[in-house]
Amino acid sequence: MLSAEQIMTTGVVTIRPEASIQDAIDLILSRRISGLPVVDSAGKLCGILTEFALLAMAYDQDVTHQLVYQHMTRDVITADATTPANQLADLFIIHRVRRLPILKHGRLAGLVSRVDVLRALCAEQAPVCTA
Repeated sequence: MLSAEQIMTTGVVTIRPEASIQDAIDLILSRRISGLPVVDSAGKLCGILTEFALLAMAYDQDVTHQLVYQHMTRDVITADATTPANQLADLFIIHRVRRLPILKHGRLAGLVSRVDVLRALCAEQAPVCTA
């Protein structure tokens, strides 16, 4: 079974907690991504800021001057780099998240999306995949 480390995207675009919401919006729009892991100077995951959360703020222009740490989700579902793909699938199903930050030695190592896991399970010729 493939592990998170084998299927994750590395070189993830991140943002610092003290960045402005406007910086986060600009980054999401320019990089065409749907969320930003929030990491401190040591690379430790502090939270996540999603386009969904930012959309709710679009109605209030004053929010763009506030800081990421004020609006990020702090209780983030994560997985370890050694987590097998089938356990990642369980996390996606149970928690209904779109992406999972992958940690290695307590630091952000990458991100796994739902499609990454689906691709990995089909590559392993899971019974669901007959194509």
